[in-house]
Amino acid sequence: MRENNDIMMKKFLPYIIAILSFIVIAYMFTPQVFSGKVVNQSDIASWRGMANEIITYNEANPDKDPALWTNSMFSGMPATTISVVYDGDFTDYLYKALFVGQRPPSYLLISLIGSFLLFLAFGVNVWLSMAGAIAITFCSYNMQLIQVGHNSKMVAIAFMPWVLAAVVYAYRKKALHGALLFAFALSFQIKANHPQITYYLAIIIIGYGLALLVVSIKNKYFLKFLKTSIYLLIAGLLGIATNINHLWPTYEYSKYTMRGGSELAKEKGTEQKGLDVAYATQWSYSPGETPNLLIPNYNGGSSAGELSKKSETYKVLKSSFQGADQIVKQLPLYWGPQPYTAGPMYLGAISIFLFVLGLILLRGATKWWIASVSLLALLLSWGSNLLPVTEFFFNYIPLYNKFRTVSMVLVILQITVPLLAILTVDKLLKGEFDQKRVNKGLILSVAITAGFSLIMALIPSLAGSFSGQADAQLPEQIRGALALDRQSLLSADAFRSLLFILVAAGALWYTINGKLRKEYMFAILGILIIADLWSVDKRYLNDSHFMKNREFEQQYSKRPVDEIILQDKDPNYRVLDLSISTFNDAHVSYHHKTIGGYSPAKLQRYQDVIDNFIIPEMQQIGKDISGSKTMEEAQSKMGIYPVLNMLNTRYVVLGPENPPLINYNALGNCWFVNEVRVAGNVTEEIA
Repeated sequence: MRENNDIMMKKFLPYIIAILSFIVIAYMFTPQVFSGKVVNQSDIASWRGMANEIITYNEANPDKDPALWTNSMFSGMPATTISVVYDGDFTDYLYKALFVGQRPPSYLLISLIGSFLLFLAFGVNVWLSMAGAIAITFCSYNMQLIQVGHNSKMVAIAFMPWVLAAVVYAYRKKALHGALLFAFALSFQIKANHPQITYYLAIIIIGYGLALLVVSIKNKYFLKFLKTSIYLLIAGLLGIATNINHLWPTYEYSKYTMRGGSELAKEKGTEQKGLDVAYATQWSYSPGETPNLLIPNYNGGSSAGELSKKSETYKVLKSSFQGADQIVKQLPLYWGPQPYTAGPMYLGAISIFLFVLGLILLRGATKWWIASVSLLALLLSWGSNLLPVTEFFFNYIPLYNKFRTVSMVLVILQITVPLLAILTVDKLLKGEFDQKRVNKGLILSVAITAGFSLIMALIPSLAGSFSGQADAQLPEQIRGALALDRQSLLSADAFRSLLFILVAAGALWYTINGKLRKEYMFAILGILIIADLWSVDKRYLNDSHFMKNREFEQQYSKRPVDEIILQDKDPNYRVLDLSISTFNDAHVSYHHKTIGGYSPAKLQRYQDVIDNFIIPEMQQIGKDISGSKTMEEAQSKMGIYPVLNMLNTRYVVLGPENPPLINYNALGNCWFVNEVRVAGNVTEEIA
């Protein structure tokens, strides 16, 4: 009995060590949670503004049906995509149990475990699977998501490897067990509530499935493939069914949102089902910035990044401007074509190097489906920079036109690049390649990745002008210094990538030539990968992004203008805040029923009203009160604004410290009409 226990312990000990290591790594990356700090997430702060009225109502009325509508944004809108309590999902308890402990460490832990299972499903060594899990989880994009508060997206990404692991396990090992895991994993992934990430996950699964289909026909085991596919299809339907209580309302609601198209466009014959291509591709990667997959600061990193006090920009700021120590922490380091970015989609120099090595050495379906899906994701990420491909997918591929920010498709590479990289190392260490071919492959892959890094380190000017879109707003002397600093950042990171590639390649060469034990190679590779990614990740999620919870809550404190407005006990008036980006900020909605707000899923008909009436009337207010020296003078110049009056806009905010303007022409919460006119079509209706 004792001997059996020893055997079992020896068998499961590596897995126990792996899980414990993941827990340690996840919490070591964000140790601030131990002191009660939270991430200052801008999107969560915005969401709290959107959802406060709903949450307050639900807490005050626990015995009533939960709120399905909010009055706090856009003159009132469904709560469908904001905060709705859904009952009847038995998997919800299991889902919540996975988030035991603190967040965001729990997000990282879920991703680490799922990625670990994915590599195990492919038959990879336990220790190498740990390295692969780190390579997937610590891609820099994940840390940027946590920093800004895209929590649902982060969780959806974290569950991607779980779903893929189940699919791979079903096809490679036990179909029924894999299908059961697939049902739960897909249920959890969908429950994260980010359909765009689920869509990209489907692309990976379809690519893998098509590759297996071809192989099964070629090797004459199609019936086995078909049987497993049926199991997975049934399991997938069950996984979807557990989420139907929120999927169906979202589907129904989407028809009336910006994703459903405009009736005005349909009337004019310019209807485009789904989002407008120009709107959806605002955030498009460009071929020119794609090397930041390998070199993190290839295009400067973040649009609001920090430079050191040794930088040229800091020297200029210190000599000519006040507040240099603060300004240097929020500089537009990014100089690529996107409007704004939190940072690059850095996949890791080692992962890219091993991925290229895999493309050279591997043969067969595994390489080709991973390469094909990766290439497709890269091309789609270019969006407006590759319009023929983008427009084809928008016009002919189901549901693709429902999603914006096409650069997000690069999350596919977060899975496929480390996957092929680790599979390559696994096969190398198992001796599945000819020694001569391996050495040639190593030389070629190093020449491509390290060679490119060396060239960019020595001649960074090849990357472009180092001039960004926001530079025109900066003083001339800062522009020149900032360009020099961007060039230095690229050069330094290129040397950095070069170093990691050479060390990894050297360790691999020593191992396959019998000069280094495999066990040491596993440890070295894991340490190199975590050192590579960790150091870049800390640029985008570090101690400066954490604060005490009470400090986070202070951003909802009432401004002086809010205190004045809230003295009005009439519950039905609305507020137009001109002191903020009216239609891109939901903070004001925390306290008031507002004309504006923020939601990527606002009602299309309200967007039509914004475009055709509210914005022109806002501009008219600006003209009417221009030149006013006092609030009293501005108040006296207020005119008549029909649509804002109809929406019962009683208060207009010009600044957080000033009293609001009072719109005495607001029509109130209920009003009668003198005349009814029948419009022949929607164009006449809104005219």
